Amino acid sequence: MTAPRAILIELEGVLVETHALRRDALVRALDEMGAALSPVDFDDHCHGLPVRAAITAAITVRALEPTLDATDTDLAAVRAEANFMRAVGTGLKLVDGAREAMVALRAGAALAIVTRASRRETDAMLAMSGMEFEFDCVICSDDVPGAEKPEPLAHQSALARLSRRRAMRARDAIALEDGRAGIVAARRAGIPCVAVGNMPAFRALDADGYLPTLRGVTLESLDALGGRGDPVT
Repeated sequence: MTAPRAILIELEGVLVETHALRRDALVRALDEMGAALSPVDFDDHCHGLPVRAAITAAITVRALEPTLDATDTDLAAVRAEANFMRAVGTGLKLVDGAREAMVALRAGAALAIVTRASRRETDAMLAMSGMEFEFDCVICSDDVPGAEKPEPLAHQSALARLSRRRAMRARDAIALEDGRAGIVAARRAGIPCVAVGNMPAFRALDADGYLPTLRGVTLESLDALGGRGDPVT
Protein backbone atom coordinates (compact mmCIF):
# COMPACT_ATOMS: atom_id res chain seq x y z
CA MET A 1 0.00 0.00 0.00
CA THR A 2 1.50 3.34 -1.06
CA ALA A 3 1.75 6.25 1.35
CA PRO A 4 -0.84 9.05 0.94
CA ARG A 5 0.03 11.87 -1.45
CA ALA A 6 -2.16 14.47 0.25
CA ILE A 7 -3.14 15.18 3.86
CA LEU A 8 -6.35 17.19 4.42
CA ILE A 9 -6.28 18.68 7.90
CA GLU A 10 -8.85 20.30 10.15
CA LEU A 11 -7.06 23.26 11.71
CA GLU A 12 -9.09 23.35 14.93
CA GLY A 13 -8.35 20.57 17.37
CA VAL A 14 -5.83 18.84 15.10
CA LEU A 15 -3.19 21.59 14.87
CA VAL A 16 -4.31 24.27 17.34
CA GLU A 17 -6.20 23.84 20.60
CA THR A 18 -9.48 25.73 20.26
CA HIS A 19 -12.01 23.55 22.05
CA ALA A 20 -12.15 25.57 25.26
CA LEU A 21 -12.00 28.86 23.34
CA ARG A 22 -14.95 27.89 21.13
CA ARG A 23 -16.97 26.56 24.05
CA ASP A 24 -16.41 29.61 26.23
CA ALA A 25 -17.06 32.01 23.32
CA LEU A 26 -20.42 30.41 22.53
CA VAL A 27 -21.56 29.90 26.12
CA ARG A 28 -20.76 33.56 26.87
CA ALA A 29 -22.56 34.82 23.76
CA LEU A 30 -25.67 32.82 24.61
CA ASP A 31 -25.56 33.92 28.24
CA GLU A 32 -25.53 37.56 27.10
CA MET A 33 -28.79 36.83 25.27
CA GLY A 34 -30.39 35.12 28.25
CA ALA A 35 -29.96 31.60 26.92
CA ALA A 36 -28.10 28.88 28.80
CA LEU A 37 -25.91 26.16 27.29
CA SER A 38 -23.90 23.99 29.66
CA PRO A 39 -20.29 23.04 28.88
CA VAL A 40 -21.34 19.38 28.94
CA ASP A 41 -24.07 19.98 26.34
CA PHE A 42 -21.59 21.89 24.19
CA ASP A 43 -19.21 18.93 24.28
CA ASP A 44 -21.96 16.42 23.52
CA HIS A 45 -23.84 18.26 20.79
CA CYS A 46 -21.87 21.25 19.44
CA HIS A 47 -18.20 20.31 19.33
CA GLY A 48 -16.75 20.20 15.83
CA LEU A 49 -19.56 22.19 14.20
CA PRO A 50 -19.46 25.72 12.72
CA VAL A 51 -20.94 28.26 15.12
CA ARG A 52 -24.42 28.57 13.59
CA ALA A 53 -24.67 24.82 13.16
CA ALA A 54 -23.62 24.38 16.79
CA ILE A 55 -26.42 26.65 17.99
CA THR A 56 -28.92 24.86 15.74
CA ALA A 57 -27.77 21.50 17.10
CA ALA A 58 -28.27 22.70 20.67
CA ILE A 59 -31.78 23.91 19.82
CA THR A 60 -32.62 20.63 18.05
CA VAL A 61 -31.74 18.46 21.04
CA ARG A 62 -33.32 20.96 23.45
CA ALA A 63 -30.00 21.59 25.18
CA LEU A 64 -30.53 25.35 24.90
CA GLU A 65 -32.97 27.10 27.22
CA PRO A 66 -34.79 29.21 26.23
CA THR A 67 -34.66 28.44 22.52
CA LEU A 68 -33.72 31.09 19.93
CA ASP A 69 -35.38 32.16 16.69
CA ALA A 70 -33.44 32.61 13.44
CA THR A 71 -32.61 36.28 14.11
CA ASP A 72 -31.36 35.56 17.63
CA THR A 73 -29.35 32.59 16.32
CA ASP A 74 -27.56 34.84 13.84
CA LEU A 75 -26.88 37.45 16.52
CA ALA A 76 -25.56 34.82 18.94
CA ALA A 77 -23.29 33.44 16.23
CA VAL A 78 -21.86 36.88 15.48
CA ARG A 79 -21.19 37.48 19.18
CA ALA A 80 -19.61 34.04 19.60
CA GLU A 81 -17.34 34.60 16.62
CA ALA A 82 -16.29 37.99 18.02
CA ASN A 83 -15.59 36.43 21.42
CA PHE A 84 -13.51 33.72 19.75
CA MET A 85 -11.46 36.21 17.73
CA ARG A 86 -10.67 38.20 20.87
CA ALA A 87 -9.50 35.02 22.57
CA VAL A 88 -7.34 34.03 19.59
CA GLY A 89 -5.76 37.46 19.68
CA THR A 90 -4.36 36.74 23.14
CA GLY A 91 -2.51 33.63 21.92
CA LEU A 92 -2.97 30.06 20.76
CA LYS A 93 -1.50 26.75 21.88
CA LEU A 94 -0.43 24.20 19.29
CA VAL A 95 -1.54 20.61 19.70
CA ASP A 96 1.26 18.34 20.94
CA GLY A 97 3.53 17.39 18.03
CA ALA A 98 1.67 19.47 15.45
CA ARG A 99 4.56 21.55 14.14
CA GLU A 100 6.95 18.61 13.89
CA ALA A 101 4.28 16.54 12.16
CA MET A 102 3.71 19.18 9.48
CA VAL A 103 7.44 19.26 8.74
CA ALA A 104 7.58 15.47 8.47
CA LEU A 105 4.45 15.12 6.36
CA ARG A 106 5.25 18.01 4.03
CA ALA A 107 8.44 16.24 2.96
CA GLY A 108 6.38 13.62 1.12
CA ALA A 109 2.84 14.88 0.62
CA ALA A 110 0.76 17.93 -0.27
CA LEU A 111 -0.87 19.54 2.77
CA ALA A 112 -4.27 21.23 2.78
CA ILE A 113 -6.28 22.87 5.51
CA VAL A 114 -9.98 21.92 5.38
CA THR A 115 -11.59 23.71 8.29
CA ARG A 116 -14.97 24.57 9.77
CA ALA A 117 -13.60 28.00 10.70
CA SER A 118 -14.25 31.16 8.69
CA ARG A 119 -11.57 32.70 6.48
CA ARG A 120 -11.00 35.51 8.97
CA GLU A 121 -10.63 33.06 11.85
CA THR A 122 -8.41 30.73 9.84
CA ASP A 123 -6.05 33.48 8.73
CA ALA A 124 -5.74 34.67 12.33
CA MET A 125 -5.08 31.18 13.71
CA LEU A 126 -2.50 30.35 11.05
CA ALA A 127 -0.71 33.66 11.64
CA MET A 128 -0.72 33.19 15.42
CA SER A 129 0.60 29.63 15.06
CA GLY A 130 3.33 30.64 12.60
CA MET A 131 2.12 28.09 10.04
CA GLU A 132 0.54 30.39 7.44
CA PHE A 133 2.96 29.25 4.70
CA GLU A 134 2.92 25.50 5.38
CA PHE A 135 -0.08 24.53 3.25
CA ASP A 136 -0.70 24.07 -0.45
CA CYS A 137 -4.31 25.20 -0.14
CA VAL A 138 -6.72 26.35 2.54
CA ILE A 139 -10.46 25.65 2.37
CA CYS A 140 -12.66 27.42 4.94
CA SER A 141 -16.38 27.45 5.65
CA ASP A 142 -16.63 30.63 3.55
CA ASP A 143 -15.58 28.61 0.49
CA VAL A 144 -18.53 26.22 0.81
CA PRO A 145 -21.44 28.34 2.13
CA GLY A 146 -24.41 26.17 3.01
CA ALA A 147 -22.37 22.99 2.54
CA GLU A 148 -20.14 22.95 5.61
CA LYS A 149 -19.10 19.73 7.35
CA PRO A 150 -20.58 17.09 7.58
CA GLU A 151 -21.16 17.74 3.85
CA PRO A 152 -18.22 16.52 1.73
CA LEU A 153 -17.83 19.62 -0.47
CA ALA A 154 -14.93 21.18 1.46
CA HIS A 155 -12.83 18.03 1.16
CA GLN A 156 -13.77 17.64 -2.49
CA SER A 157 -12.81 21.27 -3.13
CA ALA A 158 -9.41 20.74 -1.52
CA LEU A 159 -8.74 17.70 -3.71
CA ALA A 160 -9.79 19.65 -6.80
CA ARG A 161 -7.36 22.46 -5.98
CA LEU A 162 -4.50 20.08 -5.26
CA SER A 163 -5.24 18.28 -8.54
CA ARG A 164 -4.41 21.44 -10.48
CA ARG A 165 -0.76 20.59 -9.81
CA ARG A 166 -0.99 16.82 -9.85
CA ALA A 167 -3.95 14.52 -10.43
CA MET A 168 -5.31 13.45 -7.05
CA ARG A 169 -7.98 10.87 -6.25
CA ALA A 170 -9.86 10.66 -2.98
CA ARG A 171 -8.04 7.46 -2.06
CA ASP A 172 -4.68 9.18 -2.59
CA ALA A 173 -5.44 11.33 0.46
CA ILE A 174 -6.03 10.98 4.18
CA ALA A 175 -8.03 13.40 6.30
CA LEU A 176 -7.21 14.33 9.90
CA GLU A 177 -10.28 15.41 11.87
CA ASP A 178 -11.13 16.17 15.49
CA GLY A 179 -14.92 15.71 15.46
CA ARG A 180 -17.66 13.55 14.04
CA ALA A 181 -18.92 16.12 11.52
CA GLY A 182 -15.47 16.34 9.92
CA ILE A 183 -14.98 12.58 9.99
CA VAL A 184 -18.32 12.00 8.25
CA ALA A 185 -17.54 14.72 5.69
CA ALA A 186 -14.23 13.12 4.77
CA ARG A 187 -15.70 9.64 4.52
CA ARG A 188 -18.60 10.92 2.38
CA ALA A 189 -15.96 12.33 0.04
CA GLY A 190 -14.40 8.85 -0.15
CA ILE A 191 -11.32 9.93 1.80
CA PRO A 192 -9.94 7.70 4.58
CA CYS A 193 -9.95 9.59 7.87
CA VAL A 194 -7.97 9.44 11.08
CA ALA A 195 -9.50 10.97 14.21
CA VAL A 196 -7.02 13.07 16.19
CA GLY A 197 -7.18 14.28 19.77
CA ASN A 198 -8.72 13.46 23.11
CA MET A 199 -12.30 12.55 22.26
CA PRO A 200 -15.01 10.17 23.43
CA ALA A 201 -15.38 7.01 21.42
CA PHE A 202 -18.74 7.96 19.88
CA ARG A 203 -17.14 10.90 18.02
CA ALA A 204 -14.60 8.64 16.34
CA LEU A 205 -16.89 5.75 15.37
CA ASP A 206 -16.83 6.56 11.65
CA ALA A 207 -13.07 7.12 11.49
CA ASP A 208 -10.65 4.58 10.01
CA GLY A 209 -8.11 5.12 12.77
CA TYR A 210 -7.32 7.18 15.85
CA LEU A 211 -4.34 9.16 17.17
CA PRO A 212 -4.30 10.91 20.57
CA THR A 213 -1.79 13.46 19.18
CA LEU A 214 0.32 13.99 16.06
CA ARG A 215 3.58 13.43 17.92
CA GLY A 216 5.82 11.10 15.91
CA VAL A 217 3.36 10.75 13.02
CA THR A 218 4.70 9.79 9.56
CA LEU A 219 3.10 9.20 6.17
CA GLU A 220 3.58 5.48 6.68
CA SER A 221 1.91 5.47 10.10
CA LEU A 222 -1.04 7.47 8.74
CA ASP A 223 -1.40 5.04 5.86
CA ALA A 224 -1.44 2.10 8.26
CA LEU A 225 -4.13 3.78 10.35
CA GLY A 226 -6.13 5.07 7.37
CA GLY A 227 -7.34 1.66 6.36
CA ARG A 228 -8.99 2.69 3.05
CA GLY A 229 -12.50 1.92 4.30
CA ASP A 230 -15.74 2.30 2.36
CA PRO A 231 -17.28 5.78 2.07
CA VAL A 232 -19.93 6.84 4.58
CA THR A 233 -23.31 7.69 3.10
